[in-house]
Amino acid sequence: KKRGLQADPQFIIKVVGMLGILGVRHCMFIIGPTGCGKTEVWKTLLEARKEVGEDGAWEQANPKAVTSDELYGTMSKTKEWKDGLIAVIFRNMSKEMNGYKSSHIHKWVILDGDIDATWIESMNTVMDDNKVLTLVSNERIPFSPSMRMILEIQDMKHASPATVSRGGVLFINETDIGWK
Repeated sequence: KKRGLQADPQFIIKVVGMLGILGVRHCMFIIGPTGCGKTEVWKTLLEARKEVGEDGAWEQANPKAVTSDELYGTMSKTKEWKDGLIAVIFRNMSKEMNGYKSSHIHKWVILDGDIDATWIESMNTVMDDNKVLTLVSNERIPFSPSMRMILEIQDMKHASPATVSRGGVLFINETDIGWK
């Protein structure tokens, strides 16, 4: 109610479903059409966790809005490494730098945008049991136990079976969450 939302039973079911998935998985997909409430579900869950004393923080990015080099990082011809967006976010969360603290029980990386085979395959070592982002620079950034990766997407038509099998799935239809 603090967020201006009504306690719609279907919405609550989706929030509780997400809580269950994050309890057993470190990576998940929230799938549904634009405007169906995907963002509100994860924001509501994180705010609810804060209400019970479990601090958290999130960082959101659209992987399709940048090039692969801008997303992960790039090595110049002179062997100088330049971090990409994901490298910075993961390192900050993992090492508790730049605003991320040990008091953050929940640290969520939200990737909001369509899955593309170009960038998602590089996430497979993060999404599997290794829980490590391996960069071209040979740096390995481990997921800390408080970190989760949430992919907010419309569909999985460009995801390989290997990618699909590495995360939990919460599907939201446009009719699941109503307006009152």
